[in-house]
Amino acid sequence: MDGIFADCYSRWGGRFSLIVPCVGGAISEAYWPWLERFGPDIVYSYVQLSEAKVLDLHERLAPNAYIFHNERNVERTDLFGFKPEYDFSALSSLSLVFKLARYAPAAQTGAPIKVIDSWFTEQPSQLLTDNFGIYHYSTGGGMFPADAAVAASLISVVSPENAQRGIPPDLITLPDETAVYEEFAGRRASALSVMSAQFAPRLEFYVHRWNASLNVVIGDTFDDRLLFWNARLLTPAWLDSELGALRVTSRALQDPAFLTAIGAILKQRNRFGGNGHANITIRSISASATELEEAAKAIRSTSPWGYVALEAVAGVDAIVPSVEAIKQAAVRSHTDKPFLQTSEWTQFSWSPPIAKPPTNLPEHLRDVPPQQWFAEGYWCVDFSMEYEGVEGRYTENVWSLPTRWRMAKAFEHTHSGQTGPTGWHPGGWRSQGGLYSTYVSENRKISTLEPPNAFSAMQWALVSDGSRAQRNIHPPSKVGRMELSNEARYLSGILGLLGGLAGAKKLLLHPFLIDVFATFGGTTNLPANKGVPTANRLRNRLQLQPIFNLRDERERDVLAALIVKASSELKKPIDYMSYEELHTRWKVHRDAYWFANPRTDEPDDPTDWEKIERRTLDETLIELRRRQLLFQGHHWTCRRCHHRNWLDMSELAPTLECKICKEEEDAPLDLKSLFRPSQFLIESLRDHSVLSLLWALSALQSRSMQSFLFVEPTWFYFDRDARKPDAEADLLILLDGKAILCEVKASWSILRRGDITDLVALAKRLRPDVAILAVMDEGRKLEPEINAAAEELKSAGIGFELATLDGYPLDDMPYLH
Repeated sequence: MDGIFADCYSRWGGRFSLIVPCVGGAISEAYWPWLERFGPDIVYSYVQLSEAKVLDLHERLAPNAYIFHNERNVERTDLFGFKPEYDFSALSSLSLVFKLARYAPAAQTGAPIKVIDSWFTEQPSQLLTDNFGIYHYSTGGGMFPADAAVAASLISVVSPENAQRGIPPDLITLPDETAVYEEFAGRRASALSVMSAQFAPRLEFYVHRWNASLNVVIGDTFDDRLLFWNARLLTPAWLDSELGALRVTSRALQDPAFLTAIGAILKQRNRFGGNGHANITIRSISASATELEEAAKAIRSTSPWGYVALEAVAGVDAIVPSVEAIKQAAVRSHTDKPFLQTSEWTQFSWSPPIAKPPTNLPEHLRDVPPQQWFAEGYWCVDFSMEYEGVEGRYTENVWSLPTRWRMAKAFEHTHSGQTGPTGWHPGGWRSQGGLYSTYVSENRKISTLEPPNAFSAMQWALVSDGSRAQRNIHPPSKVGRMELSNEARYLSGILGLLGGLAGAKKLLLHPFLIDVFATFGGTTNLPANKGVPTANRLRNRLQLQPIFNLRDERERDVLAALIVKASSELKKPIDYMSYEELHTRWKVHRDAYWFANPRTDEPDDPTDWEKIERRTLDETLIELRRRQLLFQGHHWTCRRCHHRNWLDMSELAPTLECKICKEEEDAPLDLKSLFRPSQFLIESLRDHSVLSLLWALSALQSRSMQSFLFVEPTWFYFDRDARKPDAEADLLILLDGKAILCEVKASWSILRRGDITDLVALAKRLRPDVAILAVMDEGRKLEPEINAAAEELKSAGIGFELATLDGYPLDDMPYLH
């Protein structure tokens, strides 16, 4: 833990790194909710996790990197041998010294900011390094940059017996560690443990247990140090300019000088509490009740300005916030104080496909001189990018990347400038909250950023990710290749004609319009009574022939005859519908609605409401006509050749000419206006289940808060070189950062048991967060099969949902938009 602490104190924001214990070679189960909300960019492990555990980690967290610290490859076995190693240099916590110096009072000696250190001749205690951090442990060297001397310098512990051993004459020294506590209490010394937290955005939790008092941890065991570290992540953000917690031992409190110094810190640097009180809670995992009482007695003897409470913490799992507190956590920093408030987000406008976003420096870097060593490191910048493919439910629709389908590499970005001979180019990844994140520095800002379309993002997640050899354990690709199926072009075409999902919902998903287009033949569903005769014939036939072998030509002919006979009994869809008939149907529909939903109050003028309701049909017909989904014109039969002619409104003239024989005749005076649908629309509704797909999309979009995008019906080839697809997904959806696989059916009557089995098999291969069976019908059928599917997917860590009209009813109102 010494190496971890030293590394975290060296990085800006490092104090808010979460340390997670492992039990039996696996991450402690209690920490998973916190870890998933935390959303780490890098997972650095000192425990050898099994391949299955690493794959589970990738699926649940989607970190930019998983790094295992292999001790066999470490040359040193001291603190420096156990410090984490990354492939980049993070922005130093010392980059704050220039901002802090600007607000610091003038110093009598040396620079205004004095950074706590312990000289090489000393052996600093864990209490000193845990509470404050020391310069040469975190930076790996003892030389302070000359170009930063105007703002800061070191204040080092040098014992009297080592005072003459090559100590630089300008070095400010302290005789022992107790003096460090005294200097810090008097605000004459600054700690890396504080600078690694100041001004850094982080998750703030609203947990009274931890934010109402200063946490003083008694003990030096692993569990006590973990308690000390992680509890600071739960303190209020406005106190990030303080220690956040103190760690002491019962033995150290027996030293009168040390106890006095601790008392000074508790008086002068404790701002927990309110109304002039500075409350303290003494906690420990390892200490006994007697030791806690003795520690409380010692601390009370220093006359602190607040209440001193005791708590024996049950174990490291007891530190974890509640599930509700984790849900309510929000990103904050102590710059949110009104007198220091600055926006950490910058809004910019862009035109697809390429954005050129500004890269604002962290606020504290504005005080740093150019080319300063402390400011040369990288930090993470998050991008919230609007998705242009689908309109948002409330406001804009933004990218919210899932953890299970790793698609961040589908984004493309470029950096300005170069570093080193090859110009290191950091990639992107999913950061906390599903945002797109990458590394930037003062000299390597983002130049361009190009988000993918939905299909490219899904393709990267399911095909490209994991297809190449990785240095470490990495999830393999889920399929060999994928492509849009034939069904996709019909859904895309209808959405294009209707101007998107909102237009489709308005113009196709009203029950009245569904019924109208069904009359034209635009439906996949047969009336219930029409399927019964054919089902009876098949049942009688199966008494003699239980199986139809579709590979046998004769048996195919027999089955085809049954189907043709059944189709001959179906009523032929109508070709045209008059304007008057449409209004008559609309009146019947409205009357039925008001009969089922009586008005509680009589409208002021029923006639006006009637006109409004009638007018909505006219407006809808105009919109459908404008989008060429309905055509308005005149139908007439040629007297000579009997050809049925259709003339669009634009073709009407005083004289009508037959398109076949060219016979002319006068247009009738009582020309009857008729409407006919687009054949592409009817074909899409009848043969390609577009209506049920639109309903499923509309239903799921109604659940979205900020992010919704989808891919149309898709074929999957498990082998890259396969000629025929192995599986098909009706919809692939990203919903507020959750990956969803959706199987869509127009009714229960066409759902086969094999469809459920295929959905489960594909879900186990693609590993979405949720698999949804969406049936555009009421009620529930195939209960045993559906329940079995839910259980099988649950055991695989995948959610399952059944969506029907019961939960997502059509919006049946007496007006059409």
